[in-house]
Amino acid sequence: MTTPEILFQQHIADFLIREHGYGVLEQSEISDPDYALAEDHLWAFLTDTQAETVAKLAEQYGLDARDEVFRALRDELRRAPLWMILRHGLAVRGLDFRLYYPPPRSDQGAAHAHYERNRVTFRPHFYFGPMREEIDFVLFLNGLPIVVLELKHEAGAQGWNVHDAVAQYVARDHTQRIFQLPFLYIAADTSDVMVATDPCRERNFRWFNTGLNNQPLSEGEYPVEFLYREVLGKDRLLEALAFLLVHVPERSALDSQPARPAFSIFPRYHQSRMVRRVADAALEQFVGTGHIGRKFLIEHSAGSGKTLSICWLADRLHSLYQPGGNAKLVDRVIVLTDRKSLDKNIRDEMAHFSHLKDVVGIARSSGDLERFLKQRTSIIVSTQQKFAWLLERIENDPALKRERVAFLIDEAHRSQEGQMGAAIRLPFRTPDAPDAEDALEEDEEEEIARIIREHDHNQLFVAFTATPSAATLRLFGAPFDRYTEAEAIEEGYIVDVAGSILSYKTLFNLHCPIA
Repeated sequence: MTTPEILFQQHIADFLIREHGYGVLEQSEISDPDYALAEDHLWAFLTDTQAETVAKLAEQYGLDARDEVFRALRDELRRAPLWMILRHGLAVRGLDFRLYYPPPRSDQGAAHAHYERNRVTFRPHFYFGPMREEIDFVLFLNGLPIVVLELKHEAGAQGWNVHDAVAQYVARDHTQRIFQLPFLYIAADTSDVMVATDPCRERNFRWFNTGLNNQPLSEGEYPVEFLYREVLGKDRLLEALAFLLVHVPERSALDSQPARPAFSIFPRYHQSRMVRRVADAALEQFVGTGHIGRKFLIEHSAGSGKTLSICWLADRLHSLYQPGGNAKLVDRVIVLTDRKSLDKNIRDEMAHFSHLKDVVGIARSSGDLERFLKQRTSIIVSTQQKFAWLLERIENDPALKRERVAFLIDEAHRSQEGQMGAAIRLPFRTPDAPDAEDALEEDEEEEIARIIREHDHNQLFVAFTATPSAATLRLFGAPFDRYTEAEAIEEGYIVDVAGSILSYKTLFNLHCPIA
């Protein structure tokens, strides 16, 4: 008899073949079971996309050229995560090989010609180790393992769910490289999803749902359809490799800070969703109007990982290109935050985006800001107090005024009603305009919105807030993306304070001395 869990697995396998065009990998094709490598697939990719480099290696090593590639790969895997080798390439005897081609940033790059030659396959019922233990699914990119998937069905005989899938990961033998090399480990039942970049501990797994309750996108599908339709799609997997994965290096013990091993960060679902939606909308705006002038309000609750979200969005906007060419969509990204975040949160998180180290400037003073503007630094991080000066500087400099600038504004609800509110209003005042306390706030904000719409077509504003005020909503419009407090509480990122409140009557009946 076929169990509900087996039917669930088969449904996903059929979907991956039918909708994504993935091939099924035979267990025998995994020629190096220790490293879980399908060597023939990787070698076929290299000879197909980099024939000249392969020929140069063959000139030196003849029939041993292939062995040299896999020897170099295994050596590098002892020093770096597989996803970082995929992202940066593999050096073999002085020659550089690309193990995959990322989503093309423009139509002119090498990635554009070779992107479609990436081959994603999967192995259902993957066997590993001396005891031939089984994993439900392993996905491979050009013969290299990148994603592991364990599935449960709540309606099965045992009634197992996503937490049982997590427990199964934790109980495995983690010396097996199949639990070290892939960049994502997914635990799912028919209703919920959790993910981790390191499956060794239960606390490493985070919720990865679309909201409080997942809903099927199509009739007849499971509530977690978004997982196998979207997340496991080729474009999303390769986007994660190219843009979203973040490496946090090892840290030695220092003062009160304990030692910490290196680890990888993968965005939660709402974080990658927000980045993708804003980037897509900016491209659509440019294609339709020829400018990027638009305002977005991102309402993400406390516990949403807002600082990382801002970093991911800055990286994504920085890397966007105009359709059909190699010109950037956004000339400059400016992140505005408070002084505390500038000195700690944003600075530390940006440092983890190592590929951005040469294009990010942290402006702690007006002198820094002026220098970065003159140097055409691509991503500038500054304080909210500099916003008025920035707008005025852009307005009065013909070269800067022609640039397409994206402003990412941290905690807009505080800013609009305090220092940021004064800063954003100041540049648009006429000399004889009344002071803030003498003017109607609503009229001023409506005037700002009108000026932005009519005169700042090269400026994109993205405001992040947990609790948008009426003033913020009037200026930026309805939230473009939401991660609610209820979701944060449900996923355990913040505490439901109201749930811990005891009424006076209850305390009285408990004979509480205070009552």
